[in-house]
Amino acid sequence: MALIIDIKGKYSGLLPNVVSQIYRFRGFDSDTLTAQFQDGTTKNADVNRQLNEAWGFVNQRANIVGGKCNAYFQTLTRHKTLKQVLQEDDIVIHCLEPKSGYSYADLPHADTAGRDIGIDPTILFETSHVLGCTLIHELAHVAGATTDNSKENPHAGDAEEALHHCLCTSQFHLGTLGSIQKVAENGSRLV
Repeated sequence: MALIIDIKGKYSGLLPNVVSQIYRFRGFDSDTLTAQFQDGTTKNADVNRQLNEAWGFVNQRANIVGGKCNAYFQTLTRHKTLKQVLQEDDIVIHCLEPKSGYSYADLPHADTAGRDIGIDPTILFETSHVLGCTLIHELAHVAGATTDNSKENPHAGDAEEALHHCLCTSQFHLGTLGSIQKVAENGSRLV
């Protein structure tokens, strides 16, 4: 099915209520995101272009017949390949927004609520590969990977493990499970 991008609150009546004291889902303010970086530079990101390129990356992984990515997704709780998960229904992408007392530095890369995915808007300034790998991780949750990241849970790493099987090895960091993560300049995630 399709990727739907919530821009200008188009889907504000359908926002999922996530259980988080730190953030909430909302629509992107516009098609273009502008940010000022610590080095003083200002950059723009085209929300539609970045997300559609990342979605293309995800679909490439889903369309590899007999590939390790689809085989891995089939081992998750819902027993569906990545391709089947994508074909079930639309995926709606929202922006994550920090709640009062928190900042964008406190946000995770993304969060999933059903078939709705909220992303930290700063990830739009990364490559489509980084964003695509983040979406694959979140789609693993849609496919049944647990969100219980406790040390006692033997399946705590299932969503992160999807990266290893879906040609996202550079983004695979099992040790960051359940942590709020940021992307360093070299593309690796930091806790």
